[in-house]
Amino acid sequence: MKLTKRLKRVADILEKLGVASLAIGVFQNKQLGLWMGIGFLAVSILLTMEDS
Repeated sequence: MKLTKRLKRVADILEKLGVASLAIGVFQNKQLGLWMGIGFLAVSILLTMEDS
């Protein structure tokens, strides 16, 4: 498996974790969930950014 495909899969997993963490943070009023969600989404974006 190529490295780019692996990074894409890792980024997809991190994106799903980010959305789930944000949902927990918002609906259960947990601040840690919000910060973890933002962190997961930020790393996901960084992994999928392309050089232009």
